[in-house]
Amino acid sequence: MTINCTISEKIFKNFTIFNILKRQKLYRSPVIFASILTVSAIICFIMHHIDGAILLGSVLLIVGLGVPAVYFITFFSSLRKQAKLQNLNPPRVAYCVSLTDKDDGIYVTNEKESATYRWKNVYQIYLAKDCIYLFMTQNRAFILPYSDMKEGFDTAFSIIKKRAKDKVTDLRK
Repeated sequence: MTINCTISEKIFKNFTIFNILKRQKLYRSPVIFASILTVSAIICFIMHHIDGAILLGSVLLIVGLGVPAVYFITFFSSLRKQAKLQNLNPPRVAYCVSLTDKDDGIYVTNEKESATYRWKNVYQIYLAKDCIYLFMTQNRAFILPYSDMKEGFDTAFSIIKKRAKDKVTDLRK
């Protein structure tokens, strides 16, 4: 099965949000930071009878909510800029992935290079709502859009299920 992977801005953004915020869980630190400072601010507001407690609580609340807000605004702004830098509007074929039932059945090629991967070396496979995210390493992934699978999702999934069933995570639920 051969897939000419056409990547659009939407597919790129969905993958990046999944990879950074869901898979790597990089949202945790700003959320924990906001929680700690918000609880501290609430404690200060409860102790309003002490001089400066309201001011300190206000500062803690502003910083506790402001820093994570800046983090997420910067993340999504950077994501928009990166999508534009990738020239994905209009969508373009970024690479071609061939999946076979052989031990070294993953073949990836683009205009400049090609690589062959073994099924046993697959790091993880995620089934998203519109794509398969095929991670060969923790930081190297290929996006396989369902719309580009001429033989259909079922054909690709049957190969994946046969060769790497224990590494598949279904996100479509």
